[in-house]
Amino acid sequence: MKVAALVSGGKDSVLALWFALHQFEVKSILTIKSSCPESLLFHIPNSQHVALIAEMLGISHKIIQIDSCNIEDEINSLKDALIETGFKAIITGGIRSEFQRFKFNYAALLANMKCFNPLWRLSPEILLSELLDNEFRIILTSVSSMGLNKELLGKEISPEVVEILKQSGSELSMIGEGGEFESFVLDAPFFPAHIKILESKIHWNEHREEGYYEITKAKSCPKRLL
Repeated sequence: MKVAALVSGGKDSVLALWFALHQFEVKSILTIKSSCPESLLFHIPNSQHVALIAEMLGISHKIIQIDSCNIEDEINSLKDALIETGFKAIITGGIRSEFQRFKFNYAALLANMKCFNPLWRLSPEILLSELLDNEFRIILTSVSSMGLNKELLGKEISPEVVEILKQSGSELSMIGEGGEFESFVLDAPFFPAHIKILESKIHWNEHREEGYYEITKAKSCPKRLL
């Protein structure tokens, strides 16, 4: 079956893409670039760099720009993009959020497509173990939760960082699906190259104690053979 994958560059959507590549013919990667910082559906920081992932995998890539904070506008923009693909299904990285699951399934229904969520209901412990055991290299690109500070921005997820995430709150906050943090994948076992950050900036709001790590320049580099 020919499918499109909704990929933000974060850990969940990239892991879902990996699973999808084992089961489907992934013909397109779609990335939503929203101008709404409070979007409940779409991952914001650094999503433009998904183009590097698509290029190294040899999969076509399309960025869908959304300039509205209205959730119905977001759904309609996604629906229109899905229709344009002409494929049978969309893959997402949803895990626990019933709200996101309903909205993505609704957009797919409007586009007369199926929506597959290969990570759905995967436990946070298994998810993080799967990522670390398979040597995914993931950095934190935003934090907005008590217990997660500025020093974590740009830091790779490691067993030590996982312990910090575990202590930050609920099971959902451990995987960031409530917006507590966002991430970006620099390397994965199915990447033929890895992403190297050349320039970056940290944006931090002292009053709100939240911020994000902006990758301003990056490139893909071949992996060294052992």
